[in-house]
Amino acid sequence: MSELRPLIAVTAGNRPDRSAAPRLAVNRAYVSALQAAGADVVVLPPVPLGQPPVAPALLDRLDGVLLPGGADVNPRRYGEAPRKGLGVVDDDLDSVELAVVQTALDRGLPVFGICRGHQLVNVAMGGSLYQDLATDGVTRLPHATDLGLGRDRLAHGIEVRPGTRLRELLGTDRLEVNSHHHQAVRRVAHGLVVSAVSIADGVIEGLESADGRIVTVQCHPEELTDLAWARALFDGLVAAASGVLSVR
Repeated sequence: MSELRPLIAVTAGNRPDRSAAPRLAVNRAYVSALQAAGADVVVLPPVPLGQPPVAPALLDRLDGVLLPGGADVNPRRYGEAPRKGLGVVDDDLDSVELAVVQTALDRGLPVFGICRGHQLVNVAMGGSLYQDLATDGVTRLPHATDLGLGRDRLAHGIEVRPGTRLRELLGTDRLEVNSHHHQAVRRVAHGLVVSAVSIADGVIEGLESADGRIVTVQCHPEELTDLAWARALFDGLVAAASGVLSVR
């Protein structure tokens, strides 16, 4: 473990750009939220298929992992063919994040998944996803808020289940959250429990492991750090990575 501030990895995805050289990208808000919570941050890039996804020497130094939002998880990762409604996928990013989740599980590292990261953790542990909420007939509630309204716009309410790590961190059983997704957890992976659902339609909004070491949310708290509950999620990851706050 790092001597001073815990070292937390954040993954970056491919961002194709026809007008320039290929780029990698991660929203600065994730990094800023972790730094404000007291962590040092290392960005893990995607690696082309066929190459080792992450250097073992780097994994040995990590104290925690944050998996951010991004492209859709390739449905082949959970045994399905792509269907209508599926968005852009990033196979290189899938490979890296699946390997990182497995490493975190093997080493007992705390993991915080956000939006795509929430979904990816579920897939990594054996669960599946709705490829598109509307196409799959799951809900009429639009979970993909118009970005022109702002990434911090509160879109709908969630119910947080009692007795969960998420409830402990948030300090409340109901919240209004932002929402920028068109996919969602379908079959919950063995080893995870549902910690929050959308009040209006029951879409799964939070997952966690029984020991609280893994916490995921479907919303985007990195865009809401002016709110105490959003900051508490990043504080919780950093505290767990520091060994200051014991998990169950």
